[in-house]
Amino acid sequence: MSKKKNAKGLVLLTLAGMLALSACSSNVGNNKNNETPAGSNATGGKDNSPIVETIDINAKYDPPIEVRAWRFTESTYQYENGDTIEDNLYTQTYESDLGIKLKYDWAVPVEQFKQKMNVSIASGDLPDIMWVEAQQLAELAENDLILDLTDLFDQYASPVAKDVLQQDPKGFGTAKIGGKLMAIPHTSSAVDGLPVMYVRTDWLKNLNIEEPKTMQDMIAIAEAFTKNDPDKNSKDDTFGVAFTKTFLTDTHFGTTGFMSGFHAYPTKWVEKDGALVYGSVQPEVKAALEVLQGLYRNGMIDKEFGVKDRAKVTEAVVGGKVGLFYGSMSAPLSIIQDNITNDPSAEWKAFELVSNDEVKATPIAKMPIQKYYVVNKDTKHPEAIFKLLNMSMLGYDPDAVKDPGFGYSESGVAVFLYNFIAADPALKNLTAHRKVVAAIEANDPSTLNEEELGYYEKVISFRAGDNSNWGTDRVFGSPSSFDVIDQYVQKDNYVLDGFYGAATPTMVERNATLITMEEEVFTKIIMGESLEAFDKFVANWNKLGGEQITKEVNEWYDMTK
Repeated sequence: MSKKKNAKGLVLLTLAGMLALSACSSNVGNNKNNETPAGSNATGGKDNSPIVETIDINAKYDPPIEVRAWRFTESTYQYENGDTIEDNLYTQTYESDLGIKLKYDWAVPVEQFKQKMNVSIASGDLPDIMWVEAQQLAELAENDLILDLTDLFDQYASPVAKDVLQQDPKGFGTAKIGGKLMAIPHTSSAVDGLPVMYVRTDWLKNLNIEEPKTMQDMIAIAEAFTKNDPDKNSKDDTFGVAFTKTFLTDTHFGTTGFMSGFHAYPTKWVEKDGALVYGSVQPEVKAALEVLQGLYRNGMIDKEFGVKDRAKVTEAVVGGKVGLFYGSMSAPLSIIQDNITNDPSAEWKAFELVSNDEVKATPIAKMPIQKYYVVNKDTKHPEAIFKLLNMSMLGYDPDAVKDPGFGYSESGVAVFLYNFIAADPALKNLTAHRKVVAAIEANDPSTLNEEELGYYEKVISFRAGDNSNWGTDRVFGSPSSFDVIDQYVQKDNYVLDGFYGAATPTMVERNATLITMEEEVFTKIIMGESLEAFDKFVANWNKLGGEQITKEVNEWYDMTK
């Protein structure tokens, strides 16, 4: 592998970019040179912003500068040709093309990262740019140790970088404290994980039932799928809705989507009256559990759901025993495709979540951002992070020269892991869906990148009779799961888990016990135990550590505002 590469060929720096070799935006242009005010060597300006001088953000530092940093590594990292995390294609390119000598104060295995980071912060010896988690971001900002990047981001982030980072405003917003951008977030997709309701529409046709629009419709469909022989085989061998034994957290066959129909969010933290509350102990959950109990009592839920894992429940779908479940956008590929292969007459459709009342159901997803890049308030070159960021984002620039050497080496080593600053487009897959649908409508795939063209060709193949590509059509074509997710996004109808900080001290000590208790109590209620068990659970949850956890979570939350 050549050690000398040109920055204009630096592509595929993030995992998504590496796998896709694709630009993920249709509204970004070339990264033109611009000369605007930039920070130099002190923080004395308005609102703690840097003193400014005129620089070219795309120019190489001459003479080179040294930028101190820290990071973690993982066991999957491999090296060859004498490379190390301190000296590799990336660090060499930073110096040759940007004039930045990146020097790590330390780089430790990810398992040691949090402890090492906390010790270093406590020592007060902070490098220029730091990898941190949400907890440390809030603490560093509260103690005025890191730089407000708001103006610098506006001035120096390239159009491609801005597009990638801001595709999901909710995720990008987690790097803001008091309205100020205090970090560059390592973004990735949250919307891909939003729950979708899947229904066998061929069974609806068999029973002359309309598509579901309300929770009452969904329940009626589940009952009909259980009692009215939807597959017309004259056997009592089907049930209405599928759940696994890990229904509280499973992305396929979980209750997250169902619960959202009651405005309930178990296992998640949601805002209420200006504070975060734990969703599992809210009264809305009790109402949802009561309905689930009724479904189970009436045979609409598999009597053995409490002992069945995802593989077992998938068998029921594949075998044509169930016609409704909640899952993520990938279900047509990972779950339903085998049912279509076994029974080409089967037909499934994705639907938005339905509500139990007149208030729309709002899906929830986990916050996907686990890492932030912050800049020491006293750094001499606060703009340097944007030189590194902009170079990283070249992998998503449609005009950048493709050079796979920055992704994988010729022998297959994942070189991209050495990259110091990275981000993934939050709407990459949704964008692919939109572009594939537009290309099909126009009968013109010329605007598609390599990854999108692959989806397009599979959709076209399915529509020409190749049933093995049904799943791709129902994810990236239309109607599809991404049609549903697109509606969530366009309507801004989704929320993210409100707590995304590090585990609090009491969580570390008590959370495993509390989670086990929650799973056991909720399962027993669904299977027939008195609803009074929920009230006892709430009291016990608070007494056994939940009340203190809530206090600790809100101490973190107050720091992020």
